[in-house]
Amino acid sequence: MLGTRKKNLRWEDINMTEMVLSKLILHFAQSNKADGKSPRTIEWYSEMLSDFNKFLESRNHRAILGEFSITTTREFIIHEQERGMSPFTVQGKVRALKAFSSWLAREGYMPGNLLNGFKLPKVPINLIEPLTSTEIDQLLNCQNPLTAIGCRDIAILILMLDTGIRLSELCGLRLQDSHIEEGFLKVLGKGNKERILPLGASVQKILWRYIIHFRPEPITNNDDYLFLTLDGRHLRPNAVKLLIKRWGKKAGIIPITSALMPPYFCH
Repeated sequence: MLGTRKKNLRWEDINMTEMVLSKLILHFAQSNKADGKSPRTIEWYSEMLSDFNKFLESRNHRAILGEFSITTTREFIIHEQERGMSPFTVQGKVRALKAFSSWLAREGYMPGNLLNGFKLPKVPINLIEPLTSTEIDQLLNCQNPLTAIGCRDIAILILMLDTGIRLSELCGLRLQDSHIEEGFLKVLGKGNKERILPLGASVQKILWRYIIHFRPEPITNNDDYLFLTLDGRHLRPNAVKLLIKRWGKKAGIIPITSALMPPYFCH
């Protein structure tokens, strides 16, 4: 006896409201990857959206698309605020939800963008005091330009002050993209977009000194970054953040991180 022939399921026959959110979040991550977004950005979106998914489960909601609404979004915001999350963190989670909502509409999972026009939670505006010329001198005087570490750190410090280079751009800068003689660097910025950073004479001088006299040979071909550790490995963003904190402590400038690396330069 022949089995019952299955119906050829059509997209419009699928009950979208019953779709599991965790699967949609995974699909969203794959879509972002295909669009060329950085692994860090994809990971950030997934983490923020997973928090919303966990919130629904903790409130005895089913973690399905039908439970994603303006009401549950507002409840999530209040929940995160009451948990003591910073205003910046809460706003970031809502940004992720808005991006997710926009994607759901584009992909046909929802008839429209649910959070279109949804206002972001407000965050305090903190003015970042720039370093004074005296503080800059204090930072420079704490480094020994006649040592490998000191020369490298001075080069990093002057480069950040002179160009406003982002942390990810600094750590991702390859030697082959450092056109020091011509007076510019080619960096890969946010969204994998290349941009050109012009160099002043003081930066050119210290970079030449570092490269000619102190920069170690990279341990592998994949480690051919401009700034390296003493043993020739990639100098990563977290290591640079620790360096900056140490510089500030030695120079008596605390806190220093926000002055050298405002939040929008830390990505």
